[in-house]
Amino acid sequence: MGIDKTIKKKIIEEWLNAFPQLTLYSQNKLYKVVGSCILGIELIKSPFTENYSPYFVIYPIWKKNVKANFDYPIFLKDFKNKKGFQYDIPYEKHSVFFDDVLDSIRKQTPLPFEGSLSFKKVETAIDDNSKVPPLSAAPNSYLQAALQEAKLKIALFISSEEAQRVFEQINKRSWDVKHFKACGVDISKWLQSLQETIFNREDFLKQIEVNKQEKKILQLKSSDLILSF
Repeated sequence: MGIDKTIKKKIIEEWLNAFPQLTLYSQNKLYKVVGSCILGIELIKSPFTENYSPYFVIYPIWKKNVKANFDYPIFLKDFKNKKGFQYDIPYEKHSVFFDDVLDSIRKQTPLPFEGSLSFKKVETAIDDNSKVPPLSAAPNSYLQAALQEAKLKIALFISSEEAQRVFEQINKRSWDVKHFKACGVDISKWLQSLQETIFNREDFLKQIEVNKQEKKILQLKSSDLILSF
């Protein structure tokens, strides 16, 4: 027997009250638009119990359509309790844990939900995320490269110059050729595609604007993405 919908609805309302900068996107997803990204909190149900865990997420808005943007997140981070374990909150005991969870989230969230967001903070958050498991186990893998590609495209929203700076960092890395091949990616062609994306910045920005006009995304609150404060 599943949890009563009324309980889940009340839980969502409490999360929205705690984070008024976010908008309800779907039953368990609270998002906002920041520049070329969507960021927020997802309350993901455990597959085995009537519990849920909060995650911080970032998705792109530059892919070919909204569905593609939500294929997988750029960034997915759980939150830890005081003992260092991931929160696993029973729906029926939500109120018992909620204050403690909020305190942890405010301390552990990689990026703020309030106000404008600086690209420098995004860059730091992405780089920090690349240094923790599982990504840290393979620092030159294609998975790491995909994360750096996302960073470049977030930078491209700011300017071609900022994206080019990130590209130079990417180009200097000693990437794992074998892992790229195993993923069906040619390093030279990948690097070339990044340069072409920078060159075609206007098309890149147009696609973002098209995606932002989708009905549900249009309803989200938004903030500016700027270079730095």
